[in-house]
Amino acid sequence: MVKKIIFTREQAPDSAWLEKIRQTGFETHHVPLIRCQSLPLPEAVQAIQSEADWVFFTSAVAVEAFSPYLKADYQIATIGPQTSQALDKLGRACDFQASSHYGLDFIQGWLDLALPTQKILLPQSSLSNPSLAEKLKEAGHEVWAWPMYETTSNPAGQDQLETYLSQEDVIWTFASPSAWQSFCAIKPHLASSHQIAVIGQTTAQAVEESGYRVDYQPQSPSVEEMVKEIIKKEEKKHGIL
Repeated sequence: MVKKIIFTREQAPDSAWLEKIRQTGFETHHVPLIRCQSLPLPEAVQAIQSEADWVFFTSAVAVEAFSPYLKADYQIATIGPQTSQALDKLGRACDFQASSHYGLDFIQGWLDLALPTQKILLPQSSLSNPSLAEKLKEAGHEVWAWPMYETTSNPAGQDQLETYLSQEDVIWTFASPSAWQSFCAIKPHLASSHQIAVIGQTTAQAVEESGYRVDYQPQSPSVEEMVKEIIKKEEKKHGIL
């Protein structure tokens, strides 16, 4: 039976990657379990916006939400290639790209540049970890961090889940704890042939704390690496490698 890979993040996977997955024999389906809604720029941020030296982006969604306010003289730091690609679409380049996809590693990598005191804007999700801003402040930088977009469950995606929960040979992929929490909200029962793939350790922890097992987790946290991990393990299992 053909295995199905379900992508639960808001953004559909890159079409080139979908084609590669299908060529290896999988069906792919997009069931978005979260949705992100841009929020207005707070007045307090508007007041100091022209003073900022840097903008830090920890997701492509943050880039899109903040794009109307992105000034030409800002220096830009991104958490990785996918976030930088969102900037590319705006005709902007980043000045610092993290070598790790983990937030605290991203901040530490930038701190290793040992720059004098900088004024930093940090537009984030409503669910973001406050420790990123705290680490920058502890190092002596001035930081304005605020929710630039709200992350909530997507009822339309949740309504589609039962269709796939009743099928065999399904691999569920999760790119964030919030997507997993949206999945768990419907109290799903997973058949023995269902498996779970996660993007990284934070999502893996959320899955395991709910009493489920993680079957696929890449060493480097990205959707691309997660997909590679699934394909590699499945090919090895079936003696293709």
